[in-house]
Formats: sequence, structure tokens, C-alpha cells
Amino acid sequence: MKKTIMIVLMICLVLTGCQKGEARQGSVADQEMNSGASMDEENPVVGVDLSGIEMKDIEGNSSDGSIFKDKKLTVLNLWATWCGPCVEEMPEFEEVWQDMKDQDVQFIGLAIDSDANEILDLKKNLKITYPLISESKALTEEIASQFDYVPVTLFVDGQGKVIDTIIAGGTSGKNLKASIEGLLNE
Repeated sequence: MKKTIMIVLMICLVLTGCQKGEARQGSVADQEMNSGASMDEENPVVGVDLSGIEMKDIEGNSSDGSIFKDKKLTVLNLWATWCGPCVEEMPEFEEVWQDMKDQDVQFIGLAIDSDANEILDLKKNLKITYPLISESKALTEEIASQFDYVPVTLFVDGQGKVIDTIIAGGTSGKNLKASIEGLLNE
């Protein structure tokens, strides 16, 4: 009986994402992994206009909402350094980014509740080349505050509006690429 309960608990841990503010200790391998991304969840930020926002990447470069006009589609990934599933999916996001960056898509990672030095270290260690944003009051207030978990992957159109599609929880590069291709072909 104890074995059955323990197995059920382990499965529940694997299938959940990280809740905001829930600090994780230890290495990525020690942290929980969410392998079951959901695209059935309702997107609470659909239609939010990000064209007027200001943001700063972790290297200190400033940008504004006009960045969304550069491409037909922007992948906006909400993540945190303390979230195992977030960190686990980043290399696959990088792989998809490298494979698709010459298409009409761009990637932005929005770090939630994370220290800038930790973000820089992670970016370097994982060899992430897409922009990672850590300072954007507007993105935090209008987007991130609407979710009580990470990772969350949103999609923003070329006018800066968040579209209906959402990936709640961790996802694979294969699923991410399929979502992007579908949205680009609409």
C-alpha cells in the first residue's frame, strides 16, 4: 500500500509545474519535471496589447513593444531559474530557436522572480542565445501576474497582441515547433 501511495505521489509531482514563489533547491536533475504540457487551458491574457511596453534584457539592453513588429510571431516563455521544468525545456527552446530563427518568428524568455546573476549564469551554461528579459514592470504586471505557475509559453502576434494559443507547463522542442509552424501557417 505504501508503495502504491508513493508511486501516485511521484507521478503527481512529475506532472505539475512550478508554482511562483516556490523555491527549488538542488540541481536540475533533483527538481521536478513536467512532461505533460497542456494547450487546452484557457489563456487569461489573450488580447493583451504589449506594443507599448518597455523592457530590458539581462545584458542591460533596452527595448520596447515595437520588437513584436519585427516578426509575425513571438514566442514568449515565462520561466524561473528555480523551476526545474523551466530549465529543462530551455535547451530545446534554444534548439527550436536556432532551427527557426530565419523564419518569421522570434523568442523572448521572461524570467520571473529570478536574480539577474543567476539568469546570466544559466544563459551562459545552457548557451542560450535568444533574449532573456528580467526587467519589465509591464510584462510582470500584465502577463506574469496572471499565472500562478511557470513555465508558460505564450504567443504574440506582429501587432503585439497575445493570441489565444498557450502552452501551460513544460513542453518538448517537437511540440513547440509544431505549435509555431501551425501558427505561422494560419
